[in-house]
Amino acid sequence: MKKIVMMMFAALFAMNVLAENVNFKVANMHCQNCANRVEKTLKANEAVSEVKVDLESHAVSVSFDAEKTSVEALQKALADAKFEAEVAKSCCEKKQEGQEEKHECGGKCGGKKEKKTQE
Repeated sequence: MKKIVMMMFAALFAMNVLAENVNFKVANMHCQNCANRVEKTLKANEAVSEVKVDLESHAVSVSFDAEKTSVEALQKALADAKFEAEVAKSCCEKKQEGQEEKHECGGKCGGKKEKKTQE
């Protein structure tokens, strides 16, 4: 029994290590039908494990196996389905570029805020 539990833990760990996330901004996703098509398009790729679509902010978060597909391949699939998708920067990436620190996505970007150090 102990061996089985260890094997299951190792398999779960390996899956998490290979998993990557990307956030897209889909400018021409206007209705629930569009959101459903975006989700279906991405889930058609067997390397995609999870898709979260936020219609209000035009944001799409995708978890995928980086050994089986790439961000570019996912973006191309969306383009082939006539969606204008660009990789969205997390709020923290914007902050590093000198833009205002504000979670436009309501904190859903997954970016980690920088800790301020005392001088």
